[in-house]
Amino acid sequence: MLARAERARLAAAAAAKRENLLRKELAWLRRGAPARTSKPRFRIDAAEALIADVPPPRDSVELAAMATARLGKKVIDLEDVSVDFPDPAAPTGRREVLRRVTWRLAPGERVGIVGVNGAGKTTLLRLLEGTLTPTRGRVVRGQTVAVATLSQTTHELDPLADARVVDAVAMVGERTRVGGKELTATQLVERLGFTRSRAWTRVGEISGGERRRLQLLRLLMGEPNVLLLDEPTNDLDTDTLAAIEDLLDSFPGTLVVVSHDRYLLERVTDHQIALLGDGAIRDLPGGVEQYLQLRREAVDTAQTASRQARSAPEVSARSGAVLHAARKELARVERRLEKATTHIDELHQRMEQASVQLDVQRLTELGQQLVQAEAEREELETQWLQAAEAAEY
Repeated sequence: MLARAERARLAAAAAAKRENLLRKELAWLRRGAPARTSKPRFRIDAAEALIADVPPPRDSVELAAMATARLGKKVIDLEDVSVDFPDPAAPTGRREVLRRVTWRLAPGERVGIVGVNGAGKTTLLRLLEGTLTPTRGRVVRGQTVAVATLSQTTHELDPLADARVVDAVAMVGERTRVGGKELTATQLVERLGFTRSRAWTRVGEISGGERRRLQLLRLLMGEPNVLLLDEPTNDLDTDTLAAIEDLLDSFPGTLVVVSHDRYLLERVTDHQIALLGDGAIRDLPGGVEQYLQLRREAVDTAQTASRQARSAPEVSARSGAVLHAARKELARVERRLEKATTHIDELHQRMEQASVQLDVQRLTELGQQLVQAEAEREELETQWLQAAEAAEY
């Protein structure tokens, strides 16, 4: 009877936890900035009755006050910073990644970084971390700053292969404060999705996603006040992502996230900046959508310049057969793009039904399918741009 009562208690606690997460997700959907609410209207309508009195996912004012108390007024300032690296292919023999950048991180600031590969995102994180010295300019740090970085690899856990998960966390600290509550290592491990049996598994035997969770747990147990996350969603499932987002909502410090995951950036950060490969940092008042627009404009500009550089003889030399093939390919991509859009609309309709029925498991499955479908549509849009250019001449 005692065992049955304990199972019932654990099941009720798990159900309450899932319900709280769902309410927070719906609250975030309701209160998102207008530039970011490109969510289907039916999801907003279906959530209205459920989230009328639900608070926002995090109390930004309280978190900022706690961060200021822990950090003071100065966190990390980049002052006229430039970074370049040797590059034989460059005209000067060196490639400038960052050029005369001035950027200041404030206490409690939550910023996301987006940009193309090679634009300098990791370089910027290394400057903030203190492992890279700028070629020119200087990096000024507050006296109380304690930085922790979640890197893209988990090799740092290799020496702990024989330790248990709970012990690996307890090695850093026995207790920590999260969201104003004191948690033991065991409680923090459980909060981030490790079951009781998995919490006592050897580190060398856990999966890639669990290693990623353990990596973050060890960082949080060290109680940093500046947290740098480099592609934190690698190898993580949807449930773990939700738990991490919930945990980061209560982090009382400065948070910097580099990710290609648009949802994560808009969910856990308050604003975003972009590195477009020209050495500068560009603020994005319009969020990730503004960054995508800038990327489209850059592609259009490059295509226009390429067309203007072509000579008339080169254009006229193209045969009718080549043009026919290009236009045929364009039509094929358009058909696939139309099917992908229809599929996304159908997923939205299914999610509407699951949302009304409060079927969390079904919502999770459909959410995963939606992410894949949107990624496929984005790839098709890129192919369509290339095919349209080829069919124009």
